Amino acid sequence: MLRSGLVIIAPWVVVRHPLYTGLLLAIYATAAAKGTILGLLGALLVTLGLWMKAGLQERWLREEPDPGAYDDYRRKVPMLVPFGPR
Repeated sequence: MLRSGLVIIAPWVVVRHPLYTGLLLAIYATAAAKGTILGLLGALLVTLGLWMKAGLQERWLREEPDPGAYDDYRRKVPMLVPFGPR
């Protein structure tokens, strides 16, 4: 997909922050395997931190020379959860 000079290739077609999504998947799988409340609380804490960091990075990306292209991308692709809310 090419729009306004922005090239989007997989895995960025599914989520805007695929590295964070993979980390969250691994963290929640570990917490589930561990089966403790402490593991779940840790996973939730990491989720909050990654969500805040992703939001900060997105603000920086909107300050680039063509923020309209990134806004179009944000409307089409969810941030962390595939097929989730945009």
